[in-house]
Amino acid sequence: MVQMAMALVRRRRSGSIAAAIAIAIAIAALPAPASAQAQSACPGAVPVCPYSATSQIGQRGAGVLRFPQSVAIGPDGSVYVADQSSSVVQVFGPDGSFRREVGRAGRRPGELTSVGAITVAADNTLFVADGSNRIDRFDAAGNLLGSFGRRGTGVGEFNFGKGGGNDAPAGGGLVTSGNLLFVSDSLNNRLQRFNLDGSGATEIVPPGRLYNPRGLAVRGQRLIVADDKNHRLVVMDFGGRVIRTVGSGQGARGNQFSFPFGVAIDPQGRVFVADDINQRVLRFGPQPDYKYKARWGHYGTGPGQLAYPRAIASDSSGALHVTNTGNDRIDVFDRSGRLLRSWGVSGRGRGQFNAPLGVGADANGVGAVADSINGRIELLHPDGSIASSWGSPAPGPTILRSPVAVAFDAAGDAYVLDQRRARIVVFSRATGLPARTIAAQGSGPGRLLDPSAITIAGGVITVGDTGNRRIARFTTAGEYLGAWTNTGAVRGVAVTPDGSRTYASATDNRITVYDAQGAVVTQFGGSGRKLGKLSAPAQIALDGGGKLWVADRGNSRIQRFGPDGERLGMFGERGTGPGQFINPTGVVVDCHGVLTVTDTRNNRVQQFVLAAAEAPPCVATAPLGNPPPPKAPTLPPPLGPELDVKVLRTGRLFATRVLPLRVGCDTICRVELTGTLTERNKPKKRKRAFSVSLRPAVVRLAAGDSKVLRVRLTRTQVARLRKAMKSRRRLTVTLQIEATADAGEPTTVSRSLTARG
Repeated sequence: MVQMAMALVRRRRSGSIAAAIAIAIAIAALPAPASAQAQSACPGAVPVCPYSATSQIGQRGAGVLRFPQSVAIGPDGSVYVADQSSSVVQVFGPDGSFRREVGRAGRRPGELTSVGAITVAADNTLFVADGSNRIDRFDAAGNLLGSFGRRGTGVGEFNFGKGGGNDAPAGGGLVTSGNLLFVSDSLNNRLQRFNLDGSGATEIVPPGRLYNPRGLAVRGQRLIVADDKNHRLVVMDFGGRVIRTVGSGQGARGNQFSFPFGVAIDPQGRVFVADDINQRVLRFGPQPDYKYKARWGHYGTGPGQLAYPRAIASDSSGALHVTNTGNDRIDVFDRSGRLLRSWGVSGRGRGQFNAPLGVGADANGVGAVADSINGRIELLHPDGSIASSWGSPAPGPTILRSPVAVAFDAAGDAYVLDQRRARIVVFSRATGLPARTIAAQGSGPGRLLDPSAITIAGGVITVGDTGNRRIARFTTAGEYLGAWTNTGAVRGVAVTPDGSRTYASATDNRITVYDAQGAVVTQFGGSGRKLGKLSAPAQIALDGGGKLWVADRGNSRIQRFGPDGERLGMFGERGTGPGQFINPTGVVVDCHGVLTVTDTRNNRVQQFVLAAAEAPPCVATAPLGNPPPPKAPTLPPPLGPELDVKVLRTGRLFATRVLPLRVGCDTICRVELTGTLTERNKPKKRKRAFSVSLRPAVVRLAAGDSKVLRVRLTRTQVARLRKAMKSRRRLTVTLQIEATADAGEPTTVSRSLTARG
């Protein structure tokens, strides 16, 4: 890291020496990342290594979670977490300590796309339902044992769905029992059964009986499936014969569901459900009745609060591990909803990324990363530390639905290309907030469709209008300047400072060079893996010397070309180490001579100090604005607690001075009881009956628990009642029981009963 600092000092072209030294000191003060340990390595470099130092921003694993989708407990107590957007399975100790990863992003054997479901067999074999519609089998060390399945509707084929974040979860459900593996084939709306080696495929529940089946659990010879869009659980035998259903339909009351996602059974046979859209966990009793018992959780980010919980698993002690998907963490509860512990670093936290795509740099070397799934732009100081964050991390209110590229104008304002909404959002440098938008979705003049790249040169915005197969141009004020058509599906654009040349990468694996009027000057590239050949090139950028840097996405490397396609060099290879990439998408060379690359499928950004940089001069810019943190979405509060009150004894109150009641609550709550005792028959010569107020009694209850609440009379109250009632003993007891949870309206229950003194 010190080498990188010194290199930045040497290469700073303008500004004071003191400022450059300050940058160097800031860099040197940072903890050295793992990538800095291998600066001498330059994987895939041809003909020479172009950089002298490297570092990374963000983490691809080690407990950083990005939409944890499924959870399973191994025979040794290890906790396996399917991390959907990281495309890996992370393994933790029972205490939440990170142990290892299984798989990495990709479609090759042993690689994963979006991970929808996992389970661990008794022999420690890990089964993974992958978004590429197959099931992978790994041994205890994470080695691939084999795969089976493909997309389709036939027996042994699957349609899990590829997944896409909070609003588009990957599908599937898995559970093993003995030598059998049961699979929720979610989008085919059926269940299949296999032997553990993938043979013996059998359709046990055909389409039409379930609607988007998800989580599975087994106890004895009973299989329970979360029938997601039918808002119920279905209990069946191993042949698919339905024994009963659980739940009373869609809703937020105790025995109702709203898209139940995960299901688990603890050692005592109790059934627990991750009730996704209700943001809670439900508990039911064991077979045969599966009676509703308890619920806990409501939407929020605090301890014990949940955001779209999707999976649940019980360990041998009965502790419940819940994927708190929207909060990027694992919460562990006891059977009554008490939070025992939590772990996981959010992939939406400061300095983390979730599928970073485009990257840009302003005139002073401040970088900006389009953090696509998180719906924001993260701005980087020249030393790589986070300067600010513009936008809002999902699932909050969305300013950017899918930012894929970013560029700066001369004033330092950021122009962010929002692919989902097909528009350019202009962020004010002074405030960090959106100031205006340019373009809209469509195919007409001035409209965009699935745009992928943006650059600004000479006050002109150039956009790779991918869906319309053209290059669109606007002024920074938003005026439409026209488009160059028949360009193919453009994925990257770069323009020389004088506007005389525009470079475009496209899906034909070529770089096309256009003149200022849009006429083709030359082409270079072509499909392949040798130097100068490309595979699915993504975004591109020019350095200060007019050299073109290309994110050679399909080859997981970076290439450098001369102005006319001269093959100058390349570096990088597929992998997770320093200088390795999985589908890099964005590149930029800043004024400090630092090359920044969005290592998209590794969910990180890598920076390289170029050994012979041709960097543009640095120009002072205005300070960056720091907008207030985005507001979290507001959801309706949960319904109030459901109370159960039973009076245990109503006689001999004068002798015992105690009225015992058993009070139960279906969620974590505080129960307060007040009331009065009144003589039941008024004396003839008196206008009203004599009464005394009971001393308030308070008890705190866990979800589904009950306690005996003893309401006590004082000796003075008993004496006054005896005196007023003489030989009479009949009393009317009026009770008010109020239960208050940490969210939702209080619940009040009134009881009136007859007792004897």
